[in-house]
Amino acid sequence: MTNEDLKRLAQRFGIKGASFDFLRHNENETYKVNAGDGRKYVLRIHQPFQEGMTGKQHTYEGLLGELHMLEELSHNSGFKVQTPIRNTEGSLITVMEHNGRQLNCSMLSWLEGRDLNKTDVSQPGLVRRLGSQIGELHTFFRGYRHETLENRPSQGMDYNHWLAETVRKGLNLGLFTASDVDIIDETLREINKLLAASAESPSGRQKLVHGDLGLGNVIISPEGIMSFIDFGFFGQGYELLDVAMGAMMVPPEHRDVLLDGYYEAIGRSISPDDRVLLDGFALVAIIGYYAFQMPNEAVHGWMRERMPRLCAEYCKPFLQGERIFSKV
Repeated sequence: MTNEDLKRLAQRFGIKGASFDFLRHNENETYKVNAGDGRKYVLRIHQPFQEGMTGKQHTYEGLLGELHMLEELSHNSGFKVQTPIRNTEGSLITVMEHNGRQLNCSMLSWLEGRDLNKTDVSQPGLVRRLGSQIGELHTFFRGYRHETLENRPSQGMDYNHWLAETVRKGLNLGLFTASDVDIIDETLREINKLLAASAESPSGRQKLVHGDLGLGNVIISPEGIMSFIDFGFFGQGYELLDVAMGAMMVPPEHRDVLLDGYYEAIGRSISPDDRVLLDGFALVAIIGYYAFQMPNEAVHGWMRERMPRLCAEYCKPFLQGERIFSKV
């Protein structure tokens, strides 16, 4: 995307004379927009770096679902989030033509701060607040009245089937051994059995989730305020998947601190069934990373090296009934 392309796009939001700093190109191509009068924004061009990363979240209707939710979250919650900016026509999505393709684009307000890091999450007080914020986000989601979720990603039992099928494709790429792929398949089938058995419990029912929590998707401000960003995988799923992703950010010795903050925020105690499901969702979070990075050849070497360890040290013990949440 040239600087002139970006300037024309910014003008459709009423911003003239802007300068741009490239941020990254992964799920989306993103830029920091300096409006010249002190205002700053994030411009997102919803074109993944790899075609294999394209999903419902990149479609017009799918993106609209994320932006409507973010608008509601920014106006009717206590969260500090990136607020969607409407263009001069009042639309949340701006469609531009580039190299013969139509691209969906959106703009968000800028949040000052940096990515959460491993030093931050070595502090029990901050970890507890992180758990509380995940719980508060789920509380907001439970009251959020969405129009439709059919155009948003879903991370239910079918998603676990998809993970197994995607990992199996790694055989043809020479990434994984047949025995390791079989262990991943068995692990995900066991997790689905646990979900089916707990379908009537609060944790076994699908609700709304962030879907992609990680250190890079939490911003901490200079004042120490944490904000969740990148709601590209917002949609239906299991709340405990978000909790497991949150826990994977923090050292094992602090994971119970995060759980304490989370369960206090949602107003109930952790159950034995929750403990078992958290083991499974910790593995789903890791396997999900492998699946989504399959098109990315830069991490193939890392995958080849780490998959045997994942299967031997975590999946096999999980299948034998061991608790692995504090070890992964």
